[in-house]
Amino acid sequence: MARPTPKLLSLCSIFFAVQLAPQAAHALQPLQQFVDGAKAHSPDALEVQANLDAQQAQADVALGRALPGLSVRGTYTRNQYDVELPLSLLQPGAPDGGTIILTPFDQLDATASINVPLVDLSSFTRIAAARTAARSAESQAAAVQLQIEARVVQGYYQLVADLALVSASQRALQVAQAGEKITHTRVQLGQSPALEEDRARAEVERQVQQLAGAELQVSVAAQALDSQSGIAPELGATVELSDDLHEEPALAEFQPPPEGTPAMAAAAQARKAAEQQASAQRLALVPSLAGSFTEHASNYAGFSGHDASFQAVLALSWNIDYASFAAIRAQAALARAAAARETRASLATRDAIHDSWAAVRAAIARARSARVQEQVTRHAAALAQDRYQAGASTQLDLLQAQRDAFSAEAARIQAVADLANARDQLRLAAGRDPLASGAAP
Repeated sequence: MARPTPKLLSLCSIFFAVQLAPQAAHALQPLQQFVDGAKAHSPDALEVQANLDAQQAQADVALGRALPGLSVRGTYTRNQYDVELPLSLLQPGAPDGGTIILTPFDQLDATASINVPLVDLSSFTRIAAARTAARSAESQAAAVQLQIEARVVQGYYQLVADLALVSASQRALQVAQAGEKITHTRVQLGQSPALEEDRARAEVERQVQQLAGAELQVSVAAQALDSQSGIAPELGATVELSDDLHEEPALAEFQPPPEGTPAMAAAAQARKAAEQQASAQRLALVPSLAGSFTEHASNYAGFSGHDASFQAVLALSWNIDYASFAAIRAQAALARAAAARETRASLATRDAIHDSWAAVRAAIARARSARVQEQVTRHAAALAQDRYQAGASTQLDLLQAQRDAFSAEAARIQAVADLANARDQLRLAAGRDPLASGAAP
């Protein structure tokens, strides 16, 4: 059997070194990637886009009904008997033998008509209402996009917090395992009772449970973000969130612009469209004028003596009945309801801006307090560790200090994530995209 050459051994060692080397963990994708995915693949986004397309098509339908229309019709008729008259009956002095065909055996007819609405105020107003409704649907689509972004932002920061909590739980588990080893050594040396070793082991299991719960939260948050955006989050590495705890500008800086947020604009345009529909219903009582031009061709001349002829018509129509007045009242009521919805949308937007702005201030206070609490409890845990190793403190004091430090770290993680989310939610409530300027971490 041939022995491996040194070159072959070198290649094998390189191969196994590469295979056994730790792979680089993929960090969580940027927030913008999830937002873009959600806007493109979210069921809400697809639905609102379909509604927008339908509304725009309805506007074209309303316009098409007021434009000239062409209709063409051709027929073939097989008659059992043909009808002919001598030409001399209609034209005295005509030579004998001439006939006029009134109905042939094989009858061919072709008709082409052009209908032109000339004056129809109701239809013209409905066209304007349909266009306004299409603009309302467009604004509603923009409002839904902001709502989708708000949900993705909240889910993203919660996932970031859960990932950080897993890391903190892993560190707490390592601390508990190290404490168990120290306690075991002290028990073996007779410096501590056996009860402390059981207590240290119970603390390790408590941290195992805490880690399992944190990993469950990551799994749930990642699945929710995947469902919203269609992008599977990379969970190989945590994302460090930091905030300088700066105050936001005054509340007045976040008030909606004159045209309002997309949700407010959608409600205002829907109210205008309802008012235009009410006006169109009232204008239905006004007479309408339409014109038509029809060309008829056949394979027989008939009494006119021509196989092709045209007809031009002007038609004045006026329809009035009790149902028309009832429809006017119904459309007026719908317009008032749309005005009420516009007011509700305006109030809801202003309330959302105020609540989000206040939430940011509260989140800043919580984050500042959580940072101080984490520093203090971490220092207390280090002191308790030193005192316990020196025999100047009890194990219960050490375990309580470590639990307080972990709770403070978890609170700080959640507070910073909540603050980042609150800042973005404030801008979204004001109808602004927080990612447009790269404000999000």
